Amino acid sequence: MDDPGTKPPPKDDREVDYLTCSQCGTPCYVFEMEDGRIAEAMCLVCGNDEIELFSEGDDERSGD
Repeated sequence: MDDPGTKPPPKDDREVDYLTCSQCGTPCYVFEMEDGRIAEAMCLVCGNDEIELFSEGDDERSGD
């Protein structure tokens, strides 16, 4: 009786809301993901566009 449309996506396919720029700590919403990895990103505050200098933003998952 489970509705297949209500299952959570696999971890690799989960939606990332924002990235955090490690140079200035700003949440960044201008980015592209491919296969669960950051493909492109741009910080509109400091101009950083090096994908190695971004991390996935915190999400609201519980520690379970």
